[in-house]
Amino acid sequence: MPLFQRGVVLPFQKGKALERGIESLDVTGVRLPLAAGDMDSPISHLAADTPVACGQELCRMDDTPVVSTVSGTLEGTVAIHHPLYGSLLCADIRADGDAEDRLPVLPEDELTADVILQIARDAAIYDELDGIPLWEKLQQWRLPENDLTALHSVLVADATENDIFGSSAWAVVMEQPKLAFFGLQMAARATRFSRYHIATMLPKRRRRTLKHAIGRMNVYTVGDEYPVTLFADRDDEVYRIGIQACLALGRALKQGLRHTAAIVTVAGDALPAPRNLRVPFGTEIGALLTACQAKSGHQIILGDSMVGVTCSDPHTPLLPGITTVLAMLPRPVRVPGPCIGCGRCAAVCPAGLLPYEIVRRSENMHYERLQHLSPGDCDGCAACSYICPAGRDVAAEVLKAGQTKGTVFLNWGEDDYE
Repeated sequence: MPLFQRGVVLPFQKGKALERGIESLDVTGVRLPLAAGDMDSPISHLAADTPVACGQELCRMDDTPVVSTVSGTLEGTVAIHHPLYGSLLCADIRADGDAEDRLPVLPEDELTADVILQIARDAAIYDELDGIPLWEKLQQWRLPENDLTALHSVLVADATENDIFGSSAWAVVMEQPKLAFFGLQMAARATRFSRYHIATMLPKRRRRTLKHAIGRMNVYTVGDEYPVTLFADRDDEVYRIGIQACLALGRALKQGLRHTAAIVTVAGDALPAPRNLRVPFGTEIGALLTACQAKSGHQIILGDSMVGVTCSDPHTPLLPGITTVLAMLPRPVRVPGPCIGCGRCAAVCPAGLLPYEIVRRSENMHYERLQHLSPGDCDGCAACSYICPAGRDVAAEVLKAGQTKGTVFLNWGEDDYE
């Protein structure tokens, strides 16, 4: 481990997160994406008022099944705009049944790499870290047989949960560690990786319990800086998937269950207490906040408090890639000041950039001098914005500079000039 890891230490807002279990939320209906943009409905073969079972395949989107996440009745389709996914055509399903459609369960010795990838696809498993289908990531990372690259690569199940409020990953790894680890093992088998572990930042007592459950060598402890950048030893190439995706793969292989629900932390100062909820995909965000007794006048944020996206519509459906929903009360708006050249943004940047210099050159329109500062390497973690004493949104300015690629476009009326 290195002696110094860049990042910031965030205030702990999780409360008694480790004692917070997972509660199931009953819903009256869901809204599931069928297609992106203005495409026609791909479920024209299903008439309105058609009964559907939980886990039943409705159609395919980008070669990944769209499955009903509740048992109920298809009421029709509706076009929406999602703050994370843009324009979507969705199916409205009313929850009013208990039928369930499952995958066949095979013996473990029949679970070859190809079979695991196929089951991950048929189970419609999405990685909560980025909302990408799990089978796509595993197929992309798959190594040829007897490839020595596997000796220097490690597949990591990310259960770090190092943002301020989130605790859903901690809840998963505490409640079902063996099944989640089995899913990780099978993901490693599908990619032919010989090394894999769960990365956590649990306190010592909880970490000891986890090591006892799945084996000491299968747990890797990360530092408490935000963002986490080291998920394994320095000379390892890390391939990272979410702990919920591992659990979903384990459930699909052992129980035949498709991926129909997410485990979400609902938190924020507009709630009497944070909760971890198991919620069907497609559930309205407003239903979560109502169940958690959110105060009126709150602002909804999808994702953690550092890089989350504001959501203005409580009817927005919960989709893969969202593991934290925040309800925050209004705060005074801080007026940003000029850069004082303190260099704190550079000290905490996990990518080793010079944010203050990038912003200065961008403001002075020295675009041709930006590229050797590598603004395109910024991943938007917002550590620089958090630490800036002048209150500037440094991360947004660096990301904007990275998009210039050495060129500036000025918009005058209806024409663009380079």
